[in-house]
Amino acid sequence: MDGLVQDLLSYLRNPGSHGANDNRLFARLVAEKPALRIGPLWVFSGHESVTKLAGDARCVMRLPDEWNATRGIQPEVAALTERLLPVQPPTDHKRLRRLLTGEFSARAMVRLRERVAQIVAELFDAAVARGECDFIADICVPLPVFTTAAMLGIPERDRDYVLTWARRLNGSIINEVTALTGASVPASSANGLVEIIGYIEELVRERRRNPGPDLVSRLSVRADSADGSLEHDELVALVAMLFMTGIDTVGSELANVVQSLHDHPEVWDRVVAEPALARNAFAEGTRLHPALPAASRITSADIPLGGTVIPTGATVLLMYGAANLDPTVFPDPLRFDLDRSQASSLGFGHGVHYCLGASLAMMQGELVLRALADRSPNFRIAGGQSRRRTELAFHGLAELRLVLTEPTLV
Repeated sequence: MDGLVQDLLSYLRNPGSHGANDNRLFARLVAEKPALRIGPLWVFSGHESVTKLAGDARCVMRLPDEWNATRGIQPEVAALTERLLPVQPPTDHKRLRRLLTGEFSARAMVRLRERVAQIVAELFDAAVARGECDFIADICVPLPVFTTAAMLGIPERDRDYVLTWARRLNGSIINEVTALTGASVPASSANGLVEIIGYIEELVRERRRNPGPDLVSRLSVRADSADGSLEHDELVALVAMLFMTGIDTVGSELANVVQSLHDHPEVWDRVVAEPALARNAFAEGTRLHPALPAASRITSADIPLGGTVIPTGATVLLMYGAANLDPTVFPDPLRFDLDRSQASSLGFGHGVHYCLGASLAMMQGELVLRALADRSPNFRIAGGQSRRRTELAFHGLAELRLVLTEPTLV
């Protein structure tokens, strides 16, 4: 078997081996085998083919057959999982996504920016006061949950509960869908998951009775409208998805970017000197180290591509991480370039499943990097090698301990 194919199979079979050198594999793939077939699996790494397939409605995302057949998942969680936006049939996916699109527009982000900046400041106040933090647990994970809580109009007194519930729900669904563990959910966790769903159900009922300026209330109007554009169960699933939004993607991405900036001090020095470059830094770091470097799809029809035909029912692996290193699109692709155009970056996916919250993630990433540059420009990573995540779906760190020091006054 070809050495590169062996390396790819090793990458896919052993997520625990993933690390900072994964880009070497991705760069080899896009240069040597931008399209290849391994038995029933079709793997695409070239930027052109990845974007074409990601934008093709015949490449669909769905839960694996019998995904919960032997997992002992609770019926309530199983039903919720099956209603989540990404795995809905194309027609329903488009309808539900359209309902949320305006909530994540550039204009909406302007309105939300001040509140997100306040949340970032709160998190950094606590971290800097301690002088050291787990950047992921203390900054990356709470930030998207607290931001979503603000969007949903959840009282601040409930934020910590929502954070705990969101992490539990998110972890349970990831484990169940991807079959990462061989065991059923413990009874205590099972009760907690049902409690989460109950909280969301009550939140939706309350906002339908007493609507306010929050996102749940605006979506509730759709659920009560005569056109039936949003059913109650769909609304509950959308709110649950928003609870989970960003815990793994934004959190992993921020950690990846900060690790990369630490490894490229000349780039970080530019960001510290020019805070306006924080957004560029987050975007370029996301291109180089996307939290989701690959995505799987199932073909619902034959798809002609590059002189061959991908048959109906085939499993397609879109290697976003490799496509982001395609030298025909990104010259000197492994270089961290703050001045690079990000118009073609696939850091947030592409096509019908392009990350709905990409604008929000970019704003959060920018504000965190600005805060880090302002509050602790000379931060350093504590200890030795940072512990990495072991799920195939996510490319990132499980822990990133930072030593934070206030800037020296001159």
